[in-house]
Amino acid sequence: MQTRGFARLMLLCLLLILAGGSWHWYQQRQEQQIRFWLGQKLMLDLRHYCQTAATAEQPCQQPVTELPALWQQKLRELQIGGVVLFAVNLQERQQIIDLTAALQQSATDGLPILIATDQEGGRVTRLPESVLPAFPGAMALGATYAKHQQHFAGAQGSAQAQTLRQLGININFSPSMDVNSDPANPVIGVRAFGDDPQQVAALGIALARGLQQGGVAATLKHFPGHGDTATDSHTGLPQVDHVRAVAETIDLEPFRQAVQAGAARLVMTAHIQYPALDDSQIQTQHGEWIAPPATLSNTILTGVLRQQLEFDGVVITDALNMQAISDAFTPLQAVKYSFAAGADIALMPLEIQSPADFARLEQLLDELVDAVQSGELDVQALEQSYLRIRDLKLWLAQQAKTAAPAGNDANALYQSQQQLDLAIATNALTQLDGDLSVIAKVKAWYLLMPDADKCRRFSLALQHEIPAITLQCFDLRFHQSLPQLEPGAVVIGAYVAPEQSAVEAGVLADFSMDTAFNAPLSVDQQLAKLQQQLAVARRQQATTVVVALRSPYQLPQFAGKVDIRLATYGYPYSLKPDQQPGAVFVALARLFSGKTAATGALPVLLD
Repeated sequence: MQTRGFARLMLLCLLLILAGGSWHWYQQRQEQQIRFWLGQKLMLDLRHYCQTAATAEQPCQQPVTELPALWQQKLRELQIGGVVLFAVNLQERQQIIDLTAALQQSATDGLPILIATDQEGGRVTRLPESVLPAFPGAMALGATYAKHQQHFAGAQGSAQAQTLRQLGININFSPSMDVNSDPANPVIGVRAFGDDPQQVAALGIALARGLQQGGVAATLKHFPGHGDTATDSHTGLPQVDHVRAVAETIDLEPFRQAVQAGAARLVMTAHIQYPALDDSQIQTQHGEWIAPPATLSNTILTGVLRQQLEFDGVVITDALNMQAISDAFTPLQAVKYSFAAGADIALMPLEIQSPADFARLEQLLDELVDAVQSGELDVQALEQSYLRIRDLKLWLAQQAKTAAPAGNDANALYQSQQQLDLAIATNALTQLDGDLSVIAKVKAWYLLMPDADKCRRFSLALQHEIPAITLQCFDLRFHQSLPQLEPGAVVIGAYVAPEQSAVEAGVLADFSMDTAFNAPLSVDQQLAKLQQQLAVARRQQATTVVVALRSPYQLPQFAGKVDIRLATYGYPYSLKPDQQPGAVFVALARLFSGKTAATGALPVLLD
């Protein structure tokens, strides 16, 4: 009996040992699964990377144009779901193709890694214009709407998708569905299609469909609407003070229509406080209690976007290293709060600029795993979030199978895109007042431009279209006064507004870089000089014209003070200036020559 009892005891001990081993194995498997899901929920940027750690005195400024071996290794080990590329990563066609191909080799689940960029057009473009024309931008498309409806928006989305697919970029952070209600908005402005929610919805849906029919996932941004803000969320935390009824009928309406239409597979959040949608409080790393940014608000992302608007695609945050978030929250807080709010992908939670930064990334993942295992983050919500990302990847994998080869048709495609670029610029031109017919026969022309590059570009375009004219161009930065004008002259002044935003330069890290296109004159200085010089020209009986090269909101300042006011909405610069004038200046030159008419309509109300 004792022997039998001992055997039973030993069997029980063995079973307990086996059970303990099985439980340990189960725990390991569960942790591996959680780590995989979390890795898939991160999207990193790789703008700059150095072998030594960066310091405030010596920041890393080495752009990543080829994937470093350690980057590829860590993307695999940590099973990172995606990366976002910026202008510094994108130099020329073959280099971009090689970079995205190397990134795809980092995927470990048999599905595409997500490769995104901000190719809105206009103010926010990442690809070199030698690879894909920038196009004049969203508000220019808005100006074409009265005559052409959604035609040009759909055509632009389709054209962008063709090139992005060939390059291996599968997500475009576009279109902006923001309704630009504030003329002083520093970050949206001409990035919006206009200030009419219905028109914004129609054009945004058309552009998103053009992208997705071309096999590139579109992203509706910046939810729940960044249009009525006077603060740039790259450098501060804006607040929208609309009441709920205004929020529903203005800011949310374009998103509602686009979601109902199934126009895009992603929605990007906004780092804005919106008390009418969420009046709760959240604690910052400094112990303060503030209204939660939409990116970190469960009420807005889950309650409004998921439940009220019934969006079932992927929710991605705007960059978490933007100061609207990073000043108030640690990277861990920002990621945890955004996941708890309902975001599927945390964009740019940490900057990886040296090998040491990967240790910070691994620590972040460890802490996120702890948050899941402790119940702070819900494991079922985590799994559902991953499944939405997987569905997006499955869709992209299907698109990749039908992609057109990037063969010898690249030049023909680019030429057709240049024609579309010019067509949009031409049809967007908006004449507020005056008579252009008096200009075509004028022989003496004087230009007042914000900088030398715009002088060169506009002069090239005018001399090509109207070769018989005599032409002088003055750089407003250095020019003090007009000379004695020839009788019957025309004087054309132009300004660029608003000031350069951080998002144009590539989000914060590139903001301080010295760039040739960044004119040192402020908008107020440009406007003051133009008003002064054009007043002198009028006293000399010249025909005077003012051209808004970007935002039209300042044109009322010239009402009654010049003969003709024009809006272009475009962004006439190139990161690598070449000998081409650019579509906006060519369109203007053809307008002044009498070859075309200004058929655009203001997509925003002016004071």
